[in-house]
Amino acid sequence: MTQAKQKKIRLSPPQADVTRHWTAAFKSPCAQPEQKLLWLKVTLSVALIGAFGLTWRLWVSSRLFPLSPVTGFLPVIPFPLDVIWLGLIFVLLLAIVIVKQPRKLIFSFLVFAGLLSLWDQMRWQPWFYQCFLMLAAMGLYAWKKPDLQNQHVALNACRVIVAFTYFWSGVQKLNVTFVKETWPDISGPFLRLLPQFARNVPPFLLLAIPLFEILTGLGLITRRYRNAAAVLAIGTHIFVLMVLISSGENTVVWPWNITMVFFVLILFWQDKETSARSILLPKNAFHAVVLLLFGVLPAFSLIGLWDSFLSSALYSGNTDEAIILVSHGEIDHLPESLHTYAREGSYWFFLDVNRWAYGELNVPVYPEPRIYRSAARQICRYGKNPSEIKLMIRKRPGPTTGHREDEFYDCDHLF
Repeated sequence: MTQAKQKKIRLSPPQADVTRHWTAAFKSPCAQPEQKLLWLKVTLSVALIGAFGLTWRLWVSSRLFPLSPVTGFLPVIPFPLDVIWLGLIFVLLLAIVIVKQPRKLIFSFLVFAGLLSLWDQMRWQPWFYQCFLMLAAMGLYAWKKPDLQNQHVALNACRVIVAFTYFWSGVQKLNVTFVKETWPDISGPFLRLLPQFARNVPPFLLLAIPLFEILTGLGLITRRYRNAAAVLAIGTHIFVLMVLISSGENTVVWPWNITMVFFVLILFWQDKETSARSILLPKNAFHAVVLLLFGVLPAFSLIGLWDSFLSSALYSGNTDEAIILVSHGEIDHLPESLHTYAREGSYWFFLDVNRWAYGELNVPVYPEPRIYRSAARQICRYGKNPSEIKLMIRKRPGPTTGHREDEFYDCDHLF
């Protein structure tokens, strides 16, 4: 018998390229920045479509909760132009999902959504701020020559945004108010589903929540602890999502938690090549701006020199609060729909501005005094006797005492 000779197959150059591409894909996910950018742009676009859909009243002008533009010189966008503008944003986001290289579409979205956000600072919600700048990174650098270099620039800018969002979110929660008030308030419905022994957690152990967030942010930056931090982040989001769903509030944050899981998987999971140096040392002006906005300026929010929601302070207990006091004689002059957000006292009705924002716009109030004053001015316009309407701003609490200083304004000092 003659032994059959084994035939050696030589791949043509195109076939060899395909084989190397797929081999690299399975061996090292971080070796395909183009694929990561594709997943990232789809995730961002779908997340924003869902968020805009859940908060559509936030983005139109025909509503009771007042607009708070960055300057009084901006004219109100009338109906139906406001609805058309919002519809155009939806169309752009859908097109970004579909088109393979959507740089021009991303720039168009940034222009239309960015301009619309100038008409109302309530729109500067943490999820919008984060996704807007991540899309900006992709629009400026993704799908641009030289490909590989610019792809890494876009991805590293997004890594800065995600990692520091975790870090500062944890820092903002390192206060006694989060332990004693904020966490019990949002977790109460979830904790009631647990056995009795699981509900009585010593308060100091709740500080593990912000510490986990801080470690997650730091760990994602390092190569050594990146996967462990990613697992911690995913577990945290699953737990937070269960807590939020049980509370039934702030539904726009539910998909944001799912989106953050995808961000972690796309940007960090199994990435053994991206160094902390490449993330933290800016290679261009935009990277430096992102480091400033997400890495440095949030520290100034701790002393009141930068906005809380631009510093990952959602659900932190570390923000200003406000109540509008309306006398019994004036409450009937307010629109009936606002009565549901007011709690009756012996002389005053206490109108909770945050509940009003949730109820009408499906977002928390942007917790800055200028927004509270804008809301109070709206209530003053309804009143017949402005001296019977007052705004009480409760300043951010002391981190160790929880004590808040109260400031009162009457209608004459709001205009």
